[in-house]
Parts: sequence; structure tokens; C-alpha cells
Amino acid sequence: MRTIALAAGCVLAGLVTAQAYAEAASASIKPGEPRVYALIAAVGEEFTVVSDVQVTGSHLSNYRRSTSQVQNNVLNRIALYGLDSAIAKIDPASKRIYMSLAASQMDSVAPSKRDEAAIGAVVAELEKMPERAQWERIVVATPAYRALDVDGMASKLQGFGVFSERLCKTGCANPLGGIPRELTPEPLDGVDAVTRDDEKIKARTFLAPFSYVAVWVLDPKTLAVLDKQQGFDNKKLAEPHHKPALDLSQSDAQQYLLGRIVTLINTSIGAAVMTSEINERRGKVEVGEPELVDPSAPKK
Repeated sequence: MRTIALAAGCVLAGLVTAQAYAEAASASIKPGEPRVYALIAAVGEEFTVVSDVQVTGSHLSNYRRSTSQVQNNVLNRIALYGLDSAIAKIDPASKRIYMSLAASQMDSVAPSKRDEAAIGAVVAELEKMPERAQWERIVVATPAYRALDVDGMASKLQGFGVFSERLCKTGCANPLGGIPRELTPEPLDGVDAVTRDDEKIKARTFLAPFSYVAVWVLDPKTLAVLDKQQGFDNKKLAEPHHKPALDLSQSDAQQYLLGRIVTLINTSIGAAVMTSEINERRGKVEVGEPELVDPSAPKK
């Protein structure tokens, strides 16, 4: 799993390139015409892997946790891409400015306090930037923290990572014994999960990328917090009984998981922006199927 986190930089080459195109397009807009949004990523460099384990004793944790440091500002780049995509949908003609907060400023802060520490550090830096008075809004992404175990996920999760549920929680009884996996149907009371082909199934165990993120909207002039939206999202992944389980020692499975992680983060951040006051002020944006209009038809 550590290899997955460290390999993210290579997988995201196309994503970063797409962001560069967005920056170039924004820079080509004539000054004074578009609204300017400052997008700031302050999610840090930590990617967490959590596994459910069997323990004996009430004082022992049910989870094993490890943290990898993702270098080259990769996680902040993913967050910026999500922010940029959402603002582009709300205000397509806007100009976006991109910034990120150094992860070292949060290293010594307890996980439950990191979102507040991050936004405090961001505000301190913004106070040194008088040009912010010309901006429309400042949008900041920080890690969010959830202490309780909810939706089948582990407790005390924060930011970005993967939860591995390896213990069979439901539909595991096998009175006949010795039945191969490929002949054992999925349990009717299993966990809702999706396959590589996006088929919805019930699963005994799963692998779940998670994105726990907070999106803050600041007033550029006063730096007051106008809105804060949190997203606690995950995608439970599994394979049906007649197919091999995901083998994360294989590169193709690692690439698949990384793709799911990136998509989940972008979706999570985008949803938070879309439910914020920015979208309310600009008018809700809903993109549907194009409709053909006959110009000769009488107007309704």
C-alpha cells in the first residue's frame, strides 16, 4: 500500500497537465473582465492506509494505521484540480489563481485540529497580499476529520487514504465448509460495493478509498469565513465471487486504485464547492443532456 501512495506522482502526470491547460486558459482572459477566484490547497502530504484487524482485549484498537508522505505536492495538486473544475462550472469566464500551503505547517498539529490550523495559516499568509481586494472569493481545501466510525468506515479518519476491510463482517457463515470463493455467492446482507466495471454488488470485504475534506469560502477583503462545507466520501471496491479479488501487488490493480482515488477526491471537493454559497450567489449550475431546438418552430 505504501507503493501505491508513492507512485501517485507518476499516475497524475496527465492530471497536472490538464491543470496547466486550465491555468493557461485563465491567464488568456483580458484583465478587468472576469471575476477572480483564489484557489488554495492546504491538504498536506499525508496519505493514510487503515486496515480492520482481529483483536482480543477491550483496550486494543480494531484498526492498524500507517501513513505515507506523498512528495512533490501531489495531493495539493489533486485538490487544486478539483477546486478549479468546480469553479469553472459555476463561473466559466472566471480567472483562477492557484496556491498551496506548505505541509510542514501542520505536521505537529493533532489530526482533529488540522483544518482549523490550516485555515489559520492560510489567513495569515493572505493578510500579506493586498491584491486580494480585487478578488471575488477565496476558496480553500483542507483535510476534514471524523472521530466516529460511520458507513462501515473506520473511526478517526482524516484527509485522503484507503480503508481495507479484510475481516468478513456479514454473509460469511459456510456450514458446508471448503467451498471455493468462485462458487460462493455474494451475501444478500453484504456491504454495497462496486466492481471495476462499475457493477453494483454486495460484498463480504472491500477496499475503500476515502476523501474527508473541508472547503472554506472566504471574503477576500475581510478574510471572514463565509461558508464551510465538509465532505466525508468513500467508494467501496470489491469483485464478484466469480472473478479474482484485487491483488494490489500487481501494477494494474495499483493503477486502478489510484484512478479511483483521484476521481473520488475530485468528486468530493467538487460537491463541496457546488453546495457552497458561491454556487448560490452565481445561481445553481446543472448540466444536462443537450436539447435540439427547431428554429422554425413557434415559440412557446
